[in-house]
Amino acid sequence: MERNIEVNGKKFIVRELLAKEVDEADINWEDTKDARKKQLMLSTNLTSDEYDNLTMKERLKIQQTFNELNIEDFQQPIK
Repeated sequence: MERNIEVNGKKFIVRELLAKEVDEADINWEDTKDARKKQLMLSTNLTSDEYDNLTMKERLKIQQTFNELNIEDFQQPIK
């Protein structure tokens, strides 16, 4: 699943990650800043330079969309 978003006139495609991609991404989960960056880069196909030049508004909207596609439904409490 993927979602097109627009922030500050820039268009981004944020997609759901495959578990295999995350496993192969060499993510250091103890470094939460690096882990977030690598996940968002994988999900959007942004380069490191493109990611580093995002505004906070852009990064937060991408993060929100990433969470909706990859995390939120999975972490709902069982009733």
